Amino acid sequence: MNPYYPAFLKLVNEENKDEAMLYVQNLLKEKKIELYELYDFFLRPVLNEFECTFEDEEICIWKEHVRTSIVRTILESTYPYLIEAKKSVQKNNQKVVVVCPSEEFHEVGAIIVTNYFSLAGFDAQYIGANTPKNDIISAVKALKPDYLAISVTNYYNLVVTKQITEQVKGLYPNVKIIVGGNAFNKPGALDHLVYDYHLTHKDDIFKLGGNH
Repeated sequence: MNPYYPAFLKLVNEENKDEAMLYVQNLLKEKKIELYELYDFFLRPVLNEFECTFEDEEICIWKEHVRTSIVRTILESTYPYLIEAKKSVQKNNQKVVVVCPSEEFHEVGAIIVTNYFSLAGFDAQYIGANTPKNDIISAVKALKPDYLAISVTNYYNLVVTKQITEQVKGLYPNVKIIVGGNAFNKPGALDHLVYDYHLTHKDDIFKLGGNH
């Protein structure tokens, strides 16, 4: 565990958005942590470690949304650090489009993955959450990516994901399809799905980009 993480976790648990953001901003400014450490050891854990007791079941959803809002604000406010970090990254001349399918509103992971792709040398573009199938196909047609990365958290969104992957492969067979997210960790989730890569760790992205 990063030694600065417990203090950050406490602020997030208290839903103190202002202080949580200022805390990580200062850590970055004072070079006590790097950007990838912010993603790996602060933002991802604070989302994954959210737990809700049976007694708090009625307030779980909005409390999770508050936490996600804090993390998203931190992601956006630290974007200048990503711009600076990309200046020293060797480009690999490969383009990736990252997207969440329709009804998939959990996008923080997709945004972090997009940033990882950028740090791995890709020309990475995040399309957005809850993106209809036809709009994803349109984006692939217009942007002509080498890779289409689909992030799915909700297991029930695997049906539309299967439709998307089959249509993309049918129309654009040279586009490699990457899948990732908690939905694919369930047994059988990848069965009968058309894809080229299943991301389980950020190192997979750097290996894919040849920057590892």
